[in-house]
Amino acid sequence: MNGRLTFKEVKLGYNLPSQTKLITQEKITRNAEASLDYNPIHIDPEYCKKINLLGKGTTIAHGMMTLSFMGKIVTDWVYPAGGRIRSLEGKFIEPVRPGDRITVFAQVSEIHPRAEKDTSFVVLEVWCENQEGKKVSVGNASAVLPD
Repeated sequence: MNGRLTFKEVKLGYNLPSQTKLITQEKITRNAEASLDYNPIHIDPEYCKKINLLGKGTTIAHGMMTLSFMGKIVTDWVYPAGGRIRSLEGKFIEPVRPGDRITVFAQVSEIHPRAEKDTSFVVLEVWCENQEGKKVSVGNASAVLPD
């Protein structure tokens, strides 16, 4: 499904190409700057070491960072085809730390044809796993694709 993807080409169970991100303290700090969330659990490694945050003593990434990864996998798939994202929601279930390698996955779980032109949409299950294969966030998205 490369090139100009249309709604009619999408099949239930289709897996989008996964994406992998290496999480660094620099990326977490940049996310803090962008979101204006300067909580020391995100940006102060010494503080986290001192309080032994979650028994690991490291900073943790913002949950919204992993949500943005889940949004990106969907938009990278639909935007080139002229589609758009309708919704995105997620839940953060495990902390993400500097040094983690996060892989983002998405799979088409529902297909919704509509009579009105270019309003047909798909629902996708989206999730992120760390380098150990443990899910760190889960969610779903819906996206409109051209007919």
